Amino acid sequence: MCILLVAKNAKAKYTSFYGGKVSQFISFFIASTGDKNQCDELNAFLKSHVIIRTVENFISNGKNCGIQILVEYKENGDANTKSKRVDYRSLLKTEKEKQIFDKLKKFRAKISKEKKFVGAYMVCKDEHLSKIVQNPKITAEEIANLPNASNIMLKEFAEDLFSEYQKILLEIQNDEEKENEESKIPF
Repeated sequence: MCILLVAKNAKAKYTSFYGGKVSQFISFFIASTGDKNQCDELNAFLKSHVIIRTVENFISNGKNCGIQILVEYKENGDANTKSKRVDYRSLLKTEKEKQIFDKLKKFRAKISKEKKFVGAYMVCKDEHLSKIVQNPKITAEEIANLPNASNIMLKEFAEDLFSEYQKILLEIQNDEEKENEESKIPF
């Protein structure tokens, strides 16, 4: 990781590079005296950028009491226009793949609920589930290293996702074999 200091004063701007991807940070300080200009500046910034996350720290140092807010953001076109959302399920070719995808999504939601995450996307994205489903011979290591897997959680839950994927494949195979056996029974 490389961090570059771009500006000084009460507002500092940083740029970080993670594997070729740029994530930018900016720091704001809002004094406990309630300076309206500081609040307006922060609000204007938040409205005009795509915000990834914020981290707030309370500062209590004599006259410098207030809140420091670190904002991670990206400038990916106009922040007011929503990017087109990809339906990764619709990219799957067979009903069997869609069935596996749906079961993996339920498993992902279960992990998210157990770990008390905000959303299932914290475990992994639909894009990752789609890639898992499209590669029947995928390994846990390959799951952990999927493209766009900057999310640490995917690496943490790769083994669990792999085990569940193998379990789902086995269930579907058993169901198909059972259907084939039943279709051979004469009535």
